[in-house]
Amino acid sequence: MRLYHYTSAEIKDKIKVKHYGVNSYSDNDVKATNIKRSFWYSKPIIAECHLKDSKYYYIANVTKGSIYNLKTDRLKLKSRHNTISALLKNIKRRGYKGILYYLGYDIVNLFYDVEYNKRKILC
Repeated sequence: MRLYHYTSAEIKDKIKVKHYGVNSYSDNDVKATNIKRSFWYSKPIIAECHLKDSKYYYIANVTKGSIYNLKTDRLKLKSRHNTISALLKNIKRRGYKGILYYLGYDIVNLFYDVEYNKRKILC
């Protein structure tokens, strides 16, 4: 599965989850859960206005089966949890490396640092 990460930061080798919450637009995510993760798109589009001025995008490939698809939610995990923290902890505990969900476009959160294959300059 090919993924795309947009940022104005020039990143040397890996997209690291330790940077979770350092941007003002991720404040709501941090308030919802402290589970560190990076944010990716499944298509090379910039769907969110706060990313329109990004200088770079990074491309990584991950195994599709390692990402839990919350859109189909075949294990019915959404109905078992009251909070996003509990849901994400369960998904991680099951061995998934990330989660895919839909916000009008597909978003993938990865729970681990990932090496990217390619970096492209947007501006």
